[in-house]
Amino acid sequence: MDKTSLFSQIALALSVPVNIALCFVVRPAQAAVFAVLASELFLPELTTFKFPFMPPLDKHNIPYVCVMIGCLIRSPGRVTKIPKERWFLVLTSFLVAGGVLTALTNRDMVRREFLTPLPGLSWNDGFYLAASSLLTAGLPFFIGYSLFKKGADLRTFLIGFSMGAFVYIPLELWEMRMSPNLHHFIYGFFQDDFGDTRRWGGYRPMVFMRHGLALARFLVSATLAPFVFGVRSRSFLGVPWKVGRWILVVVLVLCKSTGALIYTALSLPLLIWSKPKRETRIAFVMAVIVFSYPALRLSGWFPTQEVLQISNAAVGPVRTQSVEFRFQNEDKLAAHARERALFGWGQYGRNFTYDRYGHSSITDGYWIIEFGVLGVIGFVAAFGILLVPIYLCHRRIDLIPDPEDRKLVAGATLILAIIAADLLPNGLWGLYPYMLAGALTGVTRELALTPAPEIAWERV
Repeated sequence: MDKTSLFSQIALALSVPVNIALCFVVRPAQAAVFAVLASELFLPELTTFKFPFMPPLDKHNIPYVCVMIGCLIRSPGRVTKIPKERWFLVLTSFLVAGGVLTALTNRDMVRREFLTPLPGLSWNDGFYLAASSLLTAGLPFFIGYSLFKKGADLRTFLIGFSMGAFVYIPLELWEMRMSPNLHHFIYGFFQDDFGDTRRWGGYRPMVFMRHGLALARFLVSATLAPFVFGVRSRSFLGVPWKVGRWILVVVLVLCKSTGALIYTALSLPLLIWSKPKRETRIAFVMAVIVFSYPALRLSGWFPTQEVLQISNAAVGPVRTQSVEFRFQNEDKLAAHARERALFGWGQYGRNFTYDRYGHSSITDGYWIIEFGVLGVIGFVAAFGILLVPIYLCHRRIDLIPDPEDRKLVAGATLILAIIAADLLPNGLWGLYPYMLAGALTGVTRELALTPAPEIAWERV
């Protein structure tokens, strides 16, 4: 167990039977949404359970393991079938083989001037990397793909996220006024650097998430969701979604996250006025940019100076300094990662660069973490599992007969593309993007193969 508090360990342990029991109380898709949301929103950060030869189990991966166990007991037929999406099987094999090959190609120690050498990797480290990648990307995607098969299931996913955001509003308002201290008050420790919570003359809330940016990403997804599933859905806590979605927009603005505001401002007009095909086309273009970003950065073709100039004009020099800091660290880390580009450097801090005083570079973006630790193979597998569903949704959208289902799929695809774009400057934090990718893959596969009733009648 990590250095945390006894209460946080008890809370994490009690979540296991609760999450498994959910599978026997509600439908599997609902159980997955409730388990993931409850864990992400209310369980402690930094608290883990560690078993031999296994990656740490924490609030982010435990709910998927519990849902898998619950479904194996209640309805094994849902989670024992091999996915028909062959590309997922190929990329999953990359995750496993890539972790092992990373260890085999990093048996040497990394010697650092004036500093203690970093250890080489063993077979156990390779299996650890493979298991960690499967828990991070493979299992959440598989849960989403296996349990979400209908438009109603995808609607449940989106409504659940918006409901979670509504429940969080009082806690966010408290931290905006009193400072982000709920995690410390409940679990006995701060989950992140408290100095990073000051924004725009006030506080940026974190509540029980790892960082204010993690909360902002969740709120973007939850705020955009009501514009996707529509206002005809039932109200929540007596507030109709026609009003509730704008309440979420206001709260998002109050959370003081520049990136989240930009994502929302650019996306809302598309969700309100664009046709589904255009939404998936834009999402596909975003996916291509995200997948190409490492190659553009490594080749020097990405227009970093132009981006900084635009940022300075749009949000001012203070926020532009943050973007520039990320670019500078990416340059150092990318140059180091290029030395072992195919399989990466592995763990134990081998993917970092260090100065003579032992200060390491900062790895903000999920892409540079994957590229530095697991190389090109790891990046292609981790981001491929996230981005290929966007391409599939774009290709299948015209095959979905029901207009409401098309709107639902297109909007969820755009949300997934926004999350993927946010993984370039920021970390992964929660694993729900992979479950959303799996859900979109499973739902579009089923809907695209279902003929519209009127078409079937016309053929007869």
